[in-house]
Amino acid sequence: MKIENAKILVVDDELGMREGIKRLLEIEGHHVDTAETGAKGMQMGSVFEYDLYLLDLKIGDYDGTQVLQKIKSIYPESICVIVTAYASIDTAVETTQLGAYHYISKPFSPDELYHLVNRALERRWYILEARRLREEQERRLLEVAHEKSRIRTIINAIDDGILVINQDKQVVLWNPRFLKLLEIDRKVAVGDSVYQLLPEKLYEQFDRVFDQQPQLKAIKQEIVIHPPAKLVIMVNTTPVINSSGELLGVVSVFRDISELKQLDLLKSQFINMAAHELKAPLSAIKGYIELLIDATLGNTLDQYSHQLDRSRERIDALVNLINDLLNISRIEAGTVRRDIEPIDMSELLQNTLDFFRNDIEKRGLQLEQQIAADLILDADREEIQRVLTNLISNAIKYNKESGAISVNAERNNGYIRIQVSDTGIGLKPEERDHLFEEFFRAKNPLTRNITGTGLGLTILKKIVDSYAGRIEVESEFEAGSTFTVFLPASDTN
Repeated sequence: MKIENAKILVVDDELGMREGIKRLLEIEGHHVDTAETGAKGMQMGSVFEYDLYLLDLKIGDYDGTQVLQKIKSIYPESICVIVTAYASIDTAVETTQLGAYHYISKPFSPDELYHLVNRALERRWYILEARRLREEQERRLLEVAHEKSRIRTIINAIDDGILVINQDKQVVLWNPRFLKLLEIDRKVAVGDSVYQLLPEKLYEQFDRVFDQQPQLKAIKQEIVIHPPAKLVIMVNTTPVINSSGELLGVVSVFRDISELKQLDLLKSQFINMAAHELKAPLSAIKGYIELLIDATLGNTLDQYSHQLDRSRERIDALVNLINDLLNISRIEAGTVRRDIEPIDMSELLQNTLDFFRNDIEKRGLQLEQQIAADLILDADREEIQRVLTNLISNAIKYNKESGAISVNAERNNGYIRIQVSDTGIGLKPEERDHLFEEFFRAKNPLTRNITGTGLGLTILKKIVDSYAGRIEVESEFEAGSTFTVFLPASDTN
Protein backbone atom coordinates (compact mmCIF):
# COMPACT_ATOMS: atom_id res chain seq x y z
CA MET A 1 0.00 0.00 0.00
CA LYS A 2 1.10 3.58 -0.64
CA ILE A 3 -0.39 7.06 -0.56
CA GLU A 4 -1.99 8.16 -3.80
CA ASN A 5 -2.18 11.86 -4.71
CA ALA A 6 0.42 12.65 -2.06
CA LYS A 7 1.35 16.17 -0.98
CA ILE A 8 5.08 16.66 -1.58
CA LEU A 9 7.44 19.55 -0.84
CA VAL A 10 10.63 19.99 -2.93
CA VAL A 11 13.28 22.31 -1.46
CA ASP A 12 16.11 22.98 -3.95
CA ASP A 13 17.85 26.18 -5.07
CA GLU A 14 18.36 24.84 -8.62
CA LEU A 15 15.43 25.78 -10.87
CA GLY A 16 15.94 22.95 -13.33
CA MET A 17 16.06 20.33 -10.56
CA ARG A 18 12.96 21.75 -8.78
CA GLU A 19 10.87 21.94 -11.89
CA GLY A 20 12.12 18.61 -13.21
CA ILE A 21 11.11 16.78 -10.02
CA LYS A 22 7.79 18.66 -9.90
CA ARG A 23 7.01 17.72 -13.50
CA LEU A 24 7.82 14.03 -12.98
CA LEU A 25 5.82 13.68 -9.75
CA GLU A 26 2.78 15.62 -10.99
CA ILE A 27 2.59 13.21 -13.92
CA GLU A 28 2.14 10.48 -11.27
CA GLY A 29 -0.83 12.41 -9.84
CA HIS A 30 0.88 13.95 -6.82
CA HIS A 31 0.51 17.56 -5.64
CA VAL A 32 3.94 19.19 -5.50
CA ASP A 33 4.93 22.47 -3.83
CA THR A 34 8.43 23.92 -4.26
CA ALA A 35 10.73 26.22 -2.30
CA GLU A 36 13.89 27.77 -3.72
CA THR A 37 15.48 28.63 -0.35
CA GLY A 38 16.01 26.88 2.95
CA ALA A 39 14.12 29.61 4.82
CA LYS A 40 11.06 29.22 2.62
CA GLY A 41 11.33 25.45 2.89
CA MET A 42 11.35 25.66 6.70
CA GLN A 43 8.35 27.98 6.69
CA MET A 44 6.27 25.87 4.29
CA GLY A 45 7.35 22.58 5.83
CA SER A 46 6.49 23.75 9.36
CA VAL A 47 3.00 25.11 8.69
CA PHE A 48 1.75 21.93 7.01
CA GLU A 49 2.84 18.29 7.34
CA TYR A 50 3.57 17.00 3.86
CA ASP A 51 3.52 13.32 3.01
CA LEU A 52 7.06 13.60 1.65
CA TYR A 53 9.87 16.16 1.81
CA LEU A 54 12.64 16.18 -0.84
CA LEU A 55 15.46 18.34 0.56
CA ASP A 56 18.59 19.46 -1.27
CA LEU A 57 21.69 19.02 0.93
CA LYS A 58 23.32 22.24 -0.32
CA ILE A 59 20.59 24.88 -0.65
CA GLY A 60 22.55 28.12 -0.33
CA ASP A 61 21.12 30.15 2.53
CA TYR A 62 20.81 27.06 4.75
CA ASP A 63 22.39 23.65 4.92
CA GLY A 64 19.88 20.95 4.06
CA THR A 65 20.48 19.29 7.43
CA GLN A 66 19.16 22.44 9.15
CA VAL A 67 15.93 22.26 7.17
CA LEU A 68 15.71 18.55 8.00
CA GLN A 69 16.18 19.20 11.73
CA LYS A 70 13.55 21.94 11.72
CA ILE A 71 10.94 19.76 10.02
CA LYS A 72 11.72 16.70 12.18
CA SER A 73 11.47 18.81 15.36
CA ILE A 74 7.89 19.71 14.44
CA TYR A 75 6.85 16.50 12.67
CA PRO A 76 9.01 13.67 14.08
CA GLU A 77 7.31 11.05 11.89
CA SER A 78 7.76 13.00 8.65
CA ILE A 79 9.39 11.24 5.70
CA CYS A 80 12.39 13.29 4.49
CA VAL A 81 14.60 12.31 1.54
CA ILE A 82 17.93 14.08 1.03
CA VAL A 83 18.71 15.03 -2.59
CA THR A 84 22.45 15.47 -2.87
CA ALA A 85 25.33 15.68 -5.30
CA TYR A 86 27.74 14.92 -2.44
CA ALA A 87 26.73 11.32 -1.77
CA SER A 88 29.04 9.47 0.59
CA ILE A 89 28.79 7.13 3.52
CA ASP A 90 29.48 10.02 5.92
CA THR A 91 26.65 12.20 4.58
CA ALA A 92 24.30 9.23 4.47
CA VAL A 93 25.08 8.29 8.08
CA GLU A 94 24.81 11.90 9.26
CA THR A 95 21.44 12.57 7.64
CA THR A 96 20.08 9.17 8.72
CA GLN A 97 21.04 9.94 12.33
CA LEU A 98 19.16 13.23 12.02
CA GLY A 99 16.05 11.35 10.93
CA ALA A 100 16.22 11.26 7.12
CA TYR A 101 14.46 8.29 5.58
CA HIS A 102 16.85 7.92 2.65
CA TYR A 103 18.85 9.90 0.09
CA ILE A 104 19.19 10.05 -3.68
CA SER A 105 22.30 11.16 -5.54
CA LYS A 106 22.30 13.79 -8.27
CA PRO A 107 22.01 13.25 -11.14
CA PHE A 108 19.34 10.58 -11.07
CA SER A 109 17.03 9.05 -13.64
CA PRO A 110 13.21 9.35 -13.51
CA ASP A 111 12.99 5.61 -12.71
CA GLU A 112 15.31 6.04 -9.69
CA LEU A 113 13.17 8.95 -8.44
CA TYR A 114 9.88 7.04 -8.93
CA HIS A 115 11.27 3.97 -7.15
CA LEU A 116 12.43 5.94 -4.09
CA VAL A 117 9.26 8.08 -3.91
CA ASN A 118 7.05 4.99 -4.09
CA ARG A 119 9.01 3.34 -1.28
CA ALA A 120 8.83 6.50 0.83
CA LEU A 121 5.08 6.90 0.28
CA GLU A 122 4.58 3.24 1.15
CA ARG A 123 6.44 3.90 4.42
CA ARG A 124 4.31 7.02 4.95
CA TRP A 125 1.13 4.99 4.49
CA TYR A 126 2.19 2.55 7.19
CA ILE A 127 3.10 5.39 9.55
CA LEU A 128 -0.27 7.07 9.04
CA GLU A 129 -2.03 3.74 9.45
CA ALA A 130 -0.12 3.07 12.68
CA ARG A 131 -0.96 6.59 13.86
CA ARG A 132 -4.62 6.06 13.05
CA LEU A 133 -4.67 2.76 14.94
CA ARG A 134 -2.88 4.31 17.88
CA GLU A 135 -5.31 7.21 18.09
CA GLU A 136 -8.28 4.90 17.67
CA GLN A 137 -7.08 2.53 20.37
CA GLU A 138 -6.32 5.37 22.77
CA ARG A 139 -9.72 6.88 22.09
CA ARG A 140 -11.59 3.64 22.63
CA LEU A 141 -9.33 2.35 25.40
CA LEU A 142 -8.93 -1.02 23.75
CA GLU A 143 -7.99 -3.93 25.91
CA VAL A 144 -4.42 -5.07 26.32
CA ALA A 145 -5.15 -8.10 24.17
CA HIS A 146 -5.46 -5.84 21.17
CA GLU A 147 -2.05 -4.28 21.75
CA LYS A 148 -0.29 -7.19 20.09
CA SER A 149 -2.05 -6.38 16.82
CA ARG A 150 -1.02 -2.73 17.09
CA ILE A 151 2.62 -3.64 17.75
CA ARG A 152 2.58 -6.00 14.82
CA THR A 153 1.21 -3.24 12.56
CA ILE A 154 3.93 -0.84 13.63
CA ILE A 155 6.73 -3.38 13.29
CA ASN A 156 5.50 -4.33 9.84
CA ALA A 157 5.62 -0.65 8.86
CA ILE A 158 9.33 -0.38 9.65
CA ASP A 159 11.53 -0.39 6.57
CA ASP A 160 14.29 -2.29 8.40
CA GLY A 161 14.11 -5.98 9.24
CA ILE A 162 13.22 -6.82 12.88
CA LEU A 163 13.87 -10.09 14.72
CA VAL A 164 13.31 -10.83 18.42
CA ILE A 165 14.53 -14.04 20.05
CA ASN A 166 14.27 -15.26 23.65
CA GLN A 167 16.95 -16.57 26.03
CA ASP A 168 16.55 -20.03 24.50
CA LYS A 169 17.49 -18.59 21.09
CA GLN A 170 14.01 -19.17 19.73
CA VAL A 171 12.17 -16.84 17.37
CA VAL A 172 9.55 -14.69 19.15
CA LEU A 173 8.74 -11.87 16.72
CA TRP A 174 9.74 -10.79 13.18
CA ASN A 175 8.48 -8.64 10.32
CA PRO A 176 8.18 -9.29 6.55
CA ARG A 177 11.16 -7.03 5.78
CA PHE A 178 13.42 -9.34 7.82
CA LEU A 179 12.30 -12.35 5.77
CA LYS A 180 12.86 -10.45 2.51
CA LEU A 181 16.34 -9.17 3.41
CA LEU A 182 17.55 -12.63 4.49
CA GLU A 183 15.77 -14.22 1.50
CA ILE A 184 13.93 -16.66 3.75
CA ASP A 185 11.20 -18.35 1.72
CA ARG A 186 10.19 -21.01 4.25
CA LYS A 187 7.35 -20.71 6.74
CA VAL A 188 8.54 -19.28 10.07
CA ALA A 189 6.80 -20.05 13.35
CA VAL A 190 7.18 -18.79 16.91
CA GLY A 191 9.61 -21.09 18.72
CA ASP A 192 11.77 -21.90 15.69
CA SER A 193 15.48 -22.12 16.52
CA VAL A 194 17.67 -19.37 15.04
CA TYR A 195 20.21 -22.05 14.16
CA GLN A 196 17.72 -23.51 11.67
CA LEU A 197 16.69 -20.13 10.31
CA LEU A 198 19.74 -17.88 9.94
CA PRO A 199 23.14 -17.95 8.21
CA GLU A 200 26.04 -18.97 10.43
CA LYS A 201 27.49 -15.44 10.63
CA LEU A 202 24.25 -14.15 12.14
CA TYR A 203 23.64 -16.67 14.86
CA GLU A 204 27.30 -16.31 15.83
CA GLN A 205 26.44 -12.69 16.65
CA PHE A 206 23.62 -13.84 18.94
CA ASP A 207 26.01 -16.25 20.66
CA ARG A 208 28.39 -13.35 21.34
CA VAL A 209 25.62 -11.35 23.02
CA PHE A 210 24.61 -14.25 25.26
CA ASP A 211 28.22 -15.16 26.08
CA GLN A 212 29.24 -11.63 27.14
CA GLN A 213 27.20 -11.65 30.38
CA PRO A 214 27.21 -9.85 32.75
CA GLN A 215 28.68 -6.96 30.65
CA LEU A 216 25.81 -6.78 28.17
CA LYS A 217 26.14 -4.44 25.22
CA ALA A 218 24.92 -4.09 21.65
CA ILE A 219 26.89 -5.61 18.77
CA LYS A 220 26.96 -4.19 15.23
CA GLN A 221 28.22 -6.17 12.24
CA GLU A 222 28.12 -6.09 8.43
CA ILE A 223 26.92 -9.28 6.78
CA VAL A 224 27.56 -9.80 3.05
CA ILE A 225 24.74 -11.89 1.61
CA HIS A 226 25.64 -11.52 -2.08
CA PRO A 227 29.23 -10.35 -2.69
CA PRO A 228 30.83 -8.07 -3.50
CA ALA A 229 28.12 -5.50 -2.70
CA LYS A 230 24.91 -6.72 -4.33
CA LEU A 231 23.32 -7.34 -0.93
CA VAL A 232 25.04 -6.21 2.28
CA ILE A 233 23.19 -5.92 5.58
CA MET A 234 24.14 -4.06 8.76
CA VAL A 235 22.90 -6.06 11.76
CA ASN A 236 22.57 -4.29 15.12
CA THR A 237 21.81 -6.73 17.95
CA THR A 238 20.80 -5.36 21.36
CA PRO A 239 20.19 -7.39 24.54
CA VAL A 240 16.79 -7.16 26.27
CA ILE A 241 17.07 -7.23 30.09
CA ASN A 242 14.52 -7.00 32.88
CA SER A 243 14.59 -4.77 35.95
CA SER A 244 16.78 -7.33 37.76
CA GLY A 245 19.41 -7.24 35.04
CA GLU A 246 18.58 -10.69 33.70
CA LEU A 247 18.91 -11.32 29.97
CA LEU A 248 15.50 -12.10 28.45
CA GLY A 249 16.55 -12.22 24.83
CA VAL A 250 17.81 -9.98 22.03
CA VAL A 251 16.38 -7.64 19.40
CA SER A 252 18.14 -7.40 16.03
CA VAL A 253 17.63 -4.68 13.45
CA PHE A 254 18.62 -5.53 9.86
CA ARG A 255 19.36 -2.58 7.56
CA ASP A 256 20.13 -2.86 3.85
CA ILE A 257 23.36 -0.87 3.22
CA SER A 258 24.01 -2.28 -0.25
CA GLU A 259 23.75 1.14 -1.93
CA LEU A 260 26.37 2.62 0.39
CA LYS A 261 28.76 -0.28 -0.18
CA GLN A 262 28.21 -0.08 -3.93
CA LEU A 263 29.17 3.61 -3.80
CA ASP A 264 32.44 2.67 -2.13
CA LEU A 265 33.05 -0.14 -4.63
CA LEU A 266 32.30 2.08 -7.64
CA LYS A 267 34.62 4.76 -6.27
CA SER A 268 37.50 2.26 -6.05
CA GLN A 269 36.78 0.89 -9.52
CA PHE A 270 36.66 4.40 -10.98
CA ILE A 271 40.03 5.32 -9.45
CA ASN A 272 41.61 2.12 -10.81
CA MET A 273 40.21 2.70 -14.31
CA ALA A 274 41.25 6.37 -14.33
CA ALA A 275 44.80 5.47 -13.27
CA HIS A 276 45.01 2.86 -16.03
CA GLU A 277 43.71 5.22 -18.73
CA LEU A 278 46.16 7.96 -17.66
CA LYS A 279 49.14 5.62 -17.45
CA ALA A 280 48.97 4.32 -21.05
CA PRO A 281 49.40 7.67 -22.90
CA LEU A 282 52.00 8.90 -20.40
CA SER A 283 54.09 5.75 -20.90
CA ALA A 284 53.91 6.20 -24.68
CA ILE A 285 54.97 9.86 -24.48
CA LYS A 286 57.85 8.90 -22.19
CA GLY A 287 59.03 6.35 -24.77
CA TYR A 288 58.99 8.91 -27.61
CA ILE A 289 60.89 11.46 -25.51
CA GLU A 290 63.54 8.86 -24.65
CA LEU A 291 64.06 8.26 -28.38
CA LEU A 292 64.75 11.97 -28.79
CA ILE A 293 67.05 12.20 -25.77
CA ASP A 294 69.07 9.13 -26.72
CA ALA A 295 69.14 10.15 -30.42
CA THR A 296 68.39 6.52 -31.27
CA LEU A 297 67.30 7.33 -34.83
CA GLY A 298 70.18 9.66 -35.67
CA ASN A 299 70.97 13.33 -35.24
CA THR A 300 68.53 14.85 -37.76
CA LEU A 301 65.31 16.23 -36.24
CA ASP A 302 63.27 15.24 -39.33
CA GLN A 303 63.87 11.62 -38.48
CA TYR A 304 61.86 12.10 -35.28
CA SER A 305 58.87 13.94 -36.76
CA HIS A 306 56.69 10.83 -36.63
CA GLN A 307 57.48 10.31 -32.93
CA LEU A 308 56.76 13.98 -32.21
CA ASP A 309 53.41 13.75 -34.02
CA ARG A 310 52.50 10.64 -32.04
CA SER A 311 53.49 12.42 -28.82
CA ARG A 312 51.24 15.33 -29.70
CA GLU A 313 48.35 12.95 -30.44
CA ARG A 314 48.86 11.23 -27.09
CA ILE A 315 48.97 14.58 -25.28
CA ASP A 316 45.75 15.69 -27.00
CA ALA A 317 44.10 12.42 -25.98
CA LEU A 318 45.34 12.92 -22.42
CA VAL A 319 43.96 16.48 -22.28
CA ASN A 320 40.59 15.26 -23.62
CA LEU A 321 40.52 12.51 -21.01
CA ILE A 322 41.28 14.94 -18.18
CA ASN A 323 38.62 17.38 -19.42
CA ASP A 324 36.06 14.57 -19.55
CA LEU A 325 36.99 13.46 -16.04
CA LEU A 326 36.61 17.04 -14.80
CA ASN A 327 33.22 17.34 -16.50
CA ILE A 328 31.99 14.13 -14.87
CA SER A 329 33.29 15.28 -11.49
CA ARG A 330 31.56 18.66 -11.80
CA ILE A 331 28.27 17.11 -12.86
CA GLU A 332 28.27 14.59 -9.99
CA ALA A 333 29.35 17.25 -7.46
CA GLY A 334 26.66 19.65 -8.65
CA THR A 335 29.21 22.43 -9.21
CA VAL A 336 28.39 22.94 -12.89
CA ARG A 337 27.16 26.48 -13.39
CA ARG A 338 24.18 26.49 -15.71
CA ASP A 339 22.83 29.45 -17.64
CA ILE A 340 19.28 28.32 -18.30
CA GLU A 341 17.75 29.97 -21.33
CA PRO A 342 15.25 29.13 -24.08
CA ILE A 343 17.14 27.23 -26.80
CA ASP A 344 15.92 26.75 -30.35
CA MET A 345 16.85 23.08 -30.74
CA SER A 346 16.05 23.16 -34.47
CA GLU A 347 18.67 25.86 -35.05
CA LEU A 348 21.24 24.33 -32.67
CA LEU A 349 20.93 20.89 -34.25
CA GLN A 350 21.25 22.33 -37.76
CA ASN A 351 24.35 24.32 -36.73
CA THR A 352 25.90 21.17 -35.26
CA LEU A 353 25.31 19.26 -38.51
CA ASP A 354 26.87 22.13 -40.48
CA PHE A 355 29.93 21.98 -38.21
CA PHE A 356 30.44 18.30 -39.05
CA ARG A 357 29.68 18.72 -42.76
CA ASN A 358 33.32 18.32 -43.86
CA ASP A 359 33.77 15.16 -41.74
CA ILE A 360 30.61 13.69 -43.25
CA GLU A 361 31.76 14.43 -46.80
CA LYS A 362 35.29 13.11 -46.20
CA ARG A 363 33.88 9.71 -45.28
CA GLY A 364 31.40 9.73 -48.14
CA LEU A 365 28.41 9.49 -45.79
CA GLN A 366 24.87 10.23 -46.93
CA LEU A 367 22.99 12.54 -44.55
CA GLU A 368 19.21 12.42 -44.20
CA GLN A 369 17.56 14.91 -41.87
CA GLN A 370 14.04 15.79 -40.77
CA ILE A 371 14.10 18.58 -38.19
CA ALA A 372 10.83 20.15 -37.11
CA ALA A 373 10.71 23.91 -36.49
CA ASP A 374 10.26 25.76 -33.19
CA LEU A 375 11.56 23.08 -30.83
CA ILE A 376 12.18 25.16 -27.70
CA LEU A 377 14.04 23.78 -24.68
CA ASP A 378 14.89 25.56 -21.41
CA ALA A 379 18.46 24.45 -20.72
CA ASP A 380 22.14 25.38 -20.67
CA ARG A 381 23.28 25.84 -24.28
CA GLU A 382 26.79 24.46 -23.71
CA GLU A 383 25.48 21.23 -22.14
CA ILE A 384 22.93 20.60 -24.90
CA GLN A 385 25.58 21.38 -27.53
CA ARG A 386 27.77 18.69 -25.92
CA VAL A 387 24.91 16.17 -26.16
CA LEU A 388 24.30 16.88 -29.86
CA THR A 389 28.03 16.93 -30.68
CA ASN A 390 28.53 13.54 -29.02
CA LEU A 391 25.59 11.94 -30.83
CA ILE A 392 26.60 13.16 -34.30
CA SER A 393 30.36 12.66 -33.92
CA ASN A 394 29.80 9.05 -32.81
CA ALA A 395 27.51 8.45 -35.80
CA ILE A 396 30.36 9.63 -38.04
CA LYS A 397 33.25 8.00 -36.17
CA TYR A 398 31.66 4.54 -35.84
CA ASN A 399 30.07 4.49 -39.31
CA LYS A 400 31.22 2.56 -42.36
CA GLU A 401 32.75 4.24 -45.39
CA SER A 402 30.01 5.50 -47.75
CA GLY A 403 27.39 4.71 -45.12
CA ALA A 404 24.43 6.82 -44.04
CA ILE A 405 23.37 9.01 -41.11
CA SER A 406 19.76 9.87 -40.31
CA VAL A 407 18.89 12.76 -37.97
CA ASN A 408 15.31 13.44 -36.85
CA ALA A 409 13.93 15.94 -34.33
CA GLU A 410 10.30 16.49 -33.34
CA ARG A 411 8.00 17.22 -30.44
CA ASN A 412 6.66 14.08 -28.78
CA ASN A 413 4.28 13.99 -25.76
CA GLY A 414 5.78 16.97 -23.96
CA TYR A 415 9.35 16.07 -24.93
CA ILE A 416 11.72 17.06 -27.69
CA ARG A 417 12.69 13.79 -29.37
CA ILE A 418 16.08 13.70 -31.11
CA GLN A 419 17.01 10.53 -32.99
CA VAL A 420 20.40 9.87 -34.63
CA SER A 421 20.88 6.64 -36.63
CA ASP A 422 23.90 5.27 -38.47
CA THR A 423 24.74 2.27 -40.62
CA GLY A 424 28.00 1.61 -38.82
CA ILE A 425 29.72 -0.89 -36.58
CA GLY A 426 26.90 -1.36 -34.08
CA LEU A 427 27.08 -3.17 -30.76
CA LYS A 428 26.81 -6.72 -29.51
CA PRO A 429 24.10 -7.30 -26.83
CA GLU A 430 26.68 -7.70 -24.05
CA GLU A 431 28.36 -4.43 -25.10
CA ARG A 432 25.08 -2.51 -25.09
CA ASP A 433 24.57 -3.37 -21.40
CA HIS A 434 27.76 -1.48 -20.49
CA LEU A 435 27.43 1.38 -22.97
CA PHE A 436 27.13 4.26 -20.46
CA GLU A 437 29.75 3.05 -17.97
CA GLU A 438 32.92 5.10 -17.43
CA PHE A 439 35.78 4.19 -19.81
CA PHE A 440 33.74 1.54 -21.63
CA ARG A 441 34.61 1.17 -25.31
CA ALA A 442 33.55 -1.69 -27.56
CA LYS A 443 36.64 -3.75 -28.42
CA ASN A 444 36.68 -5.60 -31.73
CA PRO A 445 38.70 -5.45 -34.99
CA LEU A 446 36.38 -2.77 -36.38
CA THR A 447 37.05 -0.32 -33.50
CA ARG A 448 40.79 -0.94 -33.17
CA ASN A 449 41.85 2.32 -34.87
CA ILE A 450 39.07 4.55 -33.47
CA THR A 451 40.26 6.84 -30.70
CA GLY A 452 38.26 8.13 -27.75
CA THR A 453 38.21 8.48 -23.97
CA GLY A 454 35.29 6.14 -23.27
CA LEU A 455 33.59 8.92 -21.29
CA GLY A 456 31.55 10.73 -23.95
CA LEU A 457 28.37 8.67 -23.56
CA THR A 458 28.76 8.67 -19.78
CA ILE A 459 28.71 12.47 -19.79
CA LEU A 460 25.85 12.51 -22.31
CA LYS A 461 23.64 10.33 -20.10
CA LYS A 462 24.43 12.31 -16.95
CA ILE A 463 23.43 15.54 -18.72
CA VAL A 464 20.20 14.03 -20.08
CA ASP A 465 19.32 12.57 -16.66
CA SER A 466 19.96 15.93 -14.98
CA TYR A 467 17.18 17.46 -17.12
CA ALA A 468 14.75 14.67 -16.21
CA GLY A 469 15.11 13.26 -19.72
CA ARG A 470 15.94 9.80 -20.95
CA ILE A 471 17.97 8.08 -23.67
CA GLU A 472 17.15 4.90 -25.61
CA VAL A 473 19.56 2.79 -27.67
CA GLU A 474 18.92 0.25 -30.40
CA SER A 475 21.92 -1.43 -31.98
CA GLU A 476 22.88 -4.48 -34.01
CA PHE A 477 26.47 -5.56 -34.53
CA GLU A 478 27.77 -4.61 -38.01
CA ALA A 479 24.33 -3.17 -38.89
CA GLY A 480 24.30 0.19 -37.09
CA SER A 481 22.93 2.00 -34.06
CA THR A 482 20.08 4.37 -33.21
CA PHE A 483 20.29 6.76 -30.25
CA THR A 484 17.07 8.51 -29.20
CA VAL A 485 17.17 11.33 -26.65
CA PHE A 486 14.07 12.74 -24.96
CA LEU A 487 14.35 16.17 -23.28
CA PRO A 488 11.39 18.00 -21.63
CA ALA A 489 10.10 20.70 -23.99
CA SER A 490 9.61 24.24 -22.75
CA ASP A 491 6.14 24.98 -21.41
CA THR A 492 5.95 27.87 -23.86
CA ASN A 493 6.74 25.57 -26.79
